[in-house]
Amino acid sequence: MTKQVDSEVTAILLAAGESRRMGEFKQLLPFKGKSFVECCVDTLLASHVSRIIVVTGHREADVRAALEARPVTTAYNTDYKSGMASSIKRGVEALPPDARAILIALVDQPQIAIETVNHIIETYETHRPLIVVPTCRGRDGHPVLLDSSLKQEVLDMDPGQGLRQVVRSHLDRTIRTEVGNEDVLVDFDFPDEYRSRKD
Repeated sequence: MTKQVDSEVTAILLAAGESRRMGEFKQLLPFKGKSFVECCVDTLLASHVSRIIVVTGHREADVRAALEARPVTTAYNTDYKSGMASSIKRGVEALPPDARAILIALVDQPQIAIETVNHIIETYETHRPLIVVPTCRGRDGHPVLLDSSLKQEVLDMDPGQGLRQVVRSHLDRTIRTEVGNEDVLVDFDFPDEYRSRKD
């Protein structure tokens, strides 16, 4: 089952990591009445994205169980211990052929607002750049949107550089859009960060 809207933007939610810096399994930590992964998926479901691919890895059965009632596709990354780049590549491999753009979302950003996601998508729909990067006070954040014509570049990117390599290659066709919300700069990696915002 997939959600049908006009944008043909597929979201790839990266939820494969081991949460070593947090010390607990981040994907299932509570955040405002839900788990991280549920918050992220529900935001994407309420946004203009057409499909959602959740890339799983560590404790993948638990993540799938948390999302079983939601219309998402999961893609298991067998190489999740090697880092985020491998999960991005796994998500791109699972893209439907008609995906026009790819929104790369992070499971450690459960606070991202629906309006922020929609603003990024609307920027892409209006201007058709290759890349859209949300910013706050001039600093780059996430989620990042890529035109699907960049799929092969993503699959070929150096794992040590990740998406930075792709963005640097297309600075002339990248739009940095100010969202006025510092949530795009925040990800919950450490216990203190989580405790300060979880309620």
